[in-house]
Formats: sequence, structure tokens, C-alpha cells
Amino acid sequence: MVGAGGKTTLVYRLAAEARDAGLTVLVTTTTHMGTLAESTTGPVLVEAESKVEADLVRALATEGRATVLGRRVRPDKLEGLAPERVDALAARADVVLVEADGARGRSLKVPAPHEPVIPASTTLVIVVAGLDVLGRPLDATIVHRLDLVCAAVDAAEGTRIGPALMAAALAHPSSYPSRIRAGVRGGVFLNKADDEAALERAGEVAALLRPPYALVAAGSARSGRAVAFP
Repeated sequence: MVGAGGKTTLVYRLAAEARDAGLTVLVTTTTHMGTLAESTTGPVLVEAESKVEADLVRALATEGRATVLGRRVRPDKLEGLAPERVDALAARADVVLVEADGARGRSLKVPAPHEPVIPASTTLVIVVAGLDVLGRPLDATIVHRLDLVCAAVDAAEGTRIGPALMAAALAHPSSYPSRIRAGVRGGVFLNKADDEAALERAGEVAALLRPPYALVAAGSARSGRAVAFP
């Protein structure tokens, strides 16, 4: 999961649905993650504090899921794993979900050159964006890396964000399409589509995202509702 606007929520929604389907699930991040309730995350294993290999085998056997992180940088924030470490653990579970980007709580971004941090074992990259940006001015309260977004969409700060501008930020060659390696599927999840009106707007955005993306869906990661656009 990369992008902005609900990556962590989507990761754990997919983790819950994978468990319901009988699959074992490993969740991690290559950036940072805040603390969450264990009812959401399952067992949280911190490499700096435990024997992760043995504990992970045990957690997957008993709980069917686990979150593995690197170390605590403060009580409410944990550092993730190096991408090579994710690759080494990838075979342990049926599904591995990785939050590979940061957005500081914003809903739209264009990545900096060093972002995102995607493990080599990745098979699907989902770019997340929040539909709550639509109709609002292009500014740093809702957009991360504002300067990069403005450059990608060729618009000034304060410009009203419509479907075309949102799609341009996600589809520009300097944005996430350039970060998805050959042979890896790329898709977009337009989050925060909480009603029919939002889904209709999502359809306008989705129509402008294929290509470069192979699949586009919209819905609410929080509620679990989602639709895929043909």
C-alpha cells in the first residue's frame, strides 16, 4: 500500500478479510506505523524486543495473523522493516501486506524520489487516495508533498481539486506509475467513498486512471464497502 488517505485502515481491512477466507496474514511496514489495538493488528512482534522468527511461527499457527515491526522509536510510533527483511519473511504467510509509504495524515500525494520503499517480493502495488480532497483547494492541509503535486498537475496552490486534477496527480509519469516495477500489477483504491455521490465522483476519477493502472476500485476501507470499475 502506497499513497495517502487511509493506507493503514485498508491494510487491516484486507488482513481481516484474508483471515475470514482462511489465509494466514503477515502485516508490516517499510516506513513507520503508529500503535494500534491488538484486536485490529493481532499479535505485534517487535524485532528489537523478541525472537521474531519463532514468535511469528507461533502466532501464525495460533492466531493466523501477526504484525511484525522493527523497533519502537517512541511509545506511539514504531519503525518498520528493511525491504530485504520483508522479502526474507514473505514466505511465512499466505498474504503479506506492507504499508510502504508515509503521508502524515493527508489524502493525496506525489512521492519524493526516495519513496515509496517497496520490497522486491511485491506482486501488487495499491495506490491509495482519499476522495475527500475533491472540491477542496490544493494546499498542505490535505496534500502531502504539495510542491510535487503542484508540479505534476501544473496547477498553483489553492486551485480547486476536481476529478481531473486528482487523477493527474496519481497518473503522472513522475508519480506512482514510475515506482511500479515491470511485472508487478498496479492499482488504485479511491478511499472515503462513503455514499453514492462519492462513488459517482470516484467513477469520474477512475476513468482517467486506466492506463497507467490495471485496476481501480473505490469504497470505504473503514466500512469494508468497495466496488471495482470495469
